[in-house]
Amino acid sequence: MARFLAFVGLAFLVIQGVLAYDPTITTDFGLMGSVSGDNFKSTAFESSNLPPNPAAGGLVLVPQFVAQFPGVTGLGISSLFFKLGSGGVVPPHIHARATELFFVISGTFNVGFVDSANVLYSATLYPGDQFVFPQGLVHYQQAGSSSATGYSSFNSQNPGVTLIASNVFASNPAFPPGVLEASFMIDSATVMSIRKGLGA
Repeated sequence: MARFLAFVGLAFLVIQGVLAYDPTITTDFGLMGSVSGDNFKSTAFESSNLPPNPAAGGLVLVPQFVAQFPGVTGLGISSLFFKLGSGGVVPPHIHARATELFFVISGTFNVGFVDSANVLYSATLYPGDQFVFPQGLVHYQQAGSSSATGYSSFNSQNPGVTLIASNVFASNPAFPPGVLEASFMIDSATVMSIRKGLGA
């Protein structure tokens, strides 16, 4: 009986793990109803549609997740184009539902991710270079001394984005008093200063 219960428990965990990803569709594509080739086309990355270059330290994102590009519905893919001003940073964040493959179009990027053993894997990237950020791991991208552009693809139609600093320090409602102070070994004035800086 104990072996049977252990087997059932293990089977349940495996099934739950499988269900955590984008489902495999049973049709040729996920859009239903009256569709045409235009439903599978996006012009968001055409130069005339892109926002202007950001100032030094700035960031412009152009996501093509399922909410912005319905053509990827059910296909388990999405993409993101971004521009950074010199020194600009995509702050530490995670994608809970996807691995990210990052490609440098122009400029120089300093990138990295931290694994579950707190080891930082980082690199300097140049045009044409790629870097992979494993699913669920904290990572960042920072432009070098000039503006930079990049493109990312994801193995999910909705990879999810959790910005670490905002998620922790600017949550609504705020974390209970003392939690952040004890966790980061800082005083309450520092917590309030960080919250204010993040617009909380």
